[in-house]
Amino acid sequence: MAIGILGGGVWGSALAKLFSDQEVLIYTRDKKVIYSINEHHFNPKLKYAVFNDNVRATNDLEEIINKQLIFIALPSQTIREVLSKSYFQKLKSDIVIASKGIEISSSMFLSDLVNDLIKPKSLSVLSGPCFSDEVAQDLPTAATFASSSTSIFDNISSMIKNKKFRIYYSDDLIGCQIGGALKNIYAIAAGISDGLNLGENARSALITRSFVEISRFAMFFKSKKETIFGLSGLGDLMLTCNSSKSRNTNFGIKIANIKHKNLEKELDKNAVTEGYYTAKAAIKIASENSIEMPILESVFNILYKGFDIEDEINKLMSRPLTIETIN
Repeated sequence: MAIGILGGGVWGSALAKLFSDQEVLIYTRDKKVIYSINEHHFNPKLKYAVFNDNVRATNDLEEIINKQLIFIALPSQTIREVLSKSYFQKLKSDIVIASKGIEISSSMFLSDLVNDLIKPKSLSVLSGPCFSDEVAQDLPTAATFASSSTSIFDNISSMIKNKKFRIYYSDDLIGCQIGGALKNIYAIAAGISDGLNLGENARSALITRSFVEISRFAMFFKSKKETIFGLSGLGDLMLTCNSSKSRNTNFGIKIANIKHKNLEKELDKNAVTEGYYTAKAAIKIASENSIEMPILESVFNILYKGFDIEDEINKLMSRPLTIETIN
């Protein structure tokens, strides 16, 4: 099967390596990346991934739309720009969303956004605790594959020749996306906690209560409990909040230690810190629907309103005592 991948970053390249028994074409605007992949068989942004001759790169979107299966591995806030191109109105491909986030301008989940912009043959979501470099190194990894079609799951499964990458089926597309999007926000909070040396107790409590907030959010959208307690929910949250590899966690550490207030200067231009943007989308949804998410609110206040970190911590610790519950 011919596969197209929208996005020449580390995750798109890791997916290309994973599916390199097939013909794979990566779309990226970065001419240096295109040259490196086509001439030297590697992406300089991703260590450990040497591609075989099945993988090549292009900056021509028209080449991508002819592929039978297309993975979207773009930063979430750029998906609308790319899919709005006229080429995609002719699309007859199966689409798999491998990006994580919520669009700020519309408050849409990415599956709703894609369905709104184009009419894919089928739409699925791949999400879970997957660091790109470890996937590229063929280290053991498991993820959730959410789709309304079990036949698509079977087809994708059969194309993964690497037995160290395992996918589990779900029909809960929205639930699968919620964990993957929101965990980045809470990883920023975990990074702030680490940067301030608040201790292991604090981080454990923070991650647990963050999971409660993700669960509340997911329950509002009628997601399945097994999805939120699974790889794309709890699994992804645990990985991202506890690892020094996480861009979002490292961003939180920077926030805890910088003196100036221009946080956008700290965003890594080569690897998008999705939690920064998702916080803006998630707080709008939570506020409009009265979903209680105090940690999310504090992260948003720090990122976008310039509120003092110590004040936000004190506010969280001073909340009224209550029964431990998700509802």
